[in-house]
Amino acid sequence: MLRGVSEIEKGFAEIAKESIEKCGSELENVRKFIHETIPHFDASVHECYDVEGVERKGRGISPKCTHSLVFSCYLESFRISGHTLFLALNGLYRNAFDNIRHLLESLVQALYIDLRHPRANLNTKIEILKEVEDKIEYHAIRLIGELQIDHKDMLQREYKKLSKIIHPSHKQIIATMTDIIKERGVPATVDCEEVGRIYESIVTMYDIFFFLFLNYFDELRQSLTKNADFVNDVKNYKLYLTSKALKIKL
Repeated sequence: MLRGVSEIEKGFAEIAKESIEKCGSELENVRKFIHETIPHFDASVHECYDVEGVERKGRGISPKCTHSLVFSCYLESFRISGHTLFLALNGLYRNAFDNIRHLLESLVQALYIDLRHPRANLNTKIEILKEVEDKIEYHAIRLIGELQIDHKDMLQREYKKLSKIIHPSHKQIIATMTDIIKERGVPATVDCEEVGRIYESIVTMYDIFFFLFLNYFDELRQSLTKNADFVNDVKNYKLYLTSKALKIKL
């Protein structure tokens, strides 16, 4: 068993090395967005909700944060985005797309529940989520149609476009069959086009994510419009929905 594990570890090390050699620029695009744009957004979140200064100032984080499923998804997004980069590096493209889909669908469900149950605490909202998350009537595209928000048509259009990108691809199936035929136990086909699609998908997903987050945490808009780093990100990455939410001209 241990020998098998060591062989897998060796296999992934080779894939990561090949990915860096062949797809370094595509991977760097993913890394840069995750490690620069998201922290720029987070700087305004910290400014508005004093996430780190709670003990120092002797007061709690805003109850709107502590009892929000949307805010919980936001915190989870840091871990998931890091995992997505790791998966892309190691040739696990299907898993990377699954991460992106999970984060987006989780946020739509979270926003729906937060808006429908504004007075409920976080534990109650989690219990509601447990009951409904696998029911078809709570799938993201249905819930988007019921959200009372501006620019909903654009949101639905962007969501559907992203869904097409992250939908399982025949290329992944072909790559897997090639690996099996050649008796490779780990992903063997490094595909820079797939890494590029992961980059496009994570940018589009976060455009939707920021937009939906601002629909619940409306008071964050003022801080973000004064955040020069994030405003530049919105323009450079052409974050269409976010630009609408913040009234930024692209």
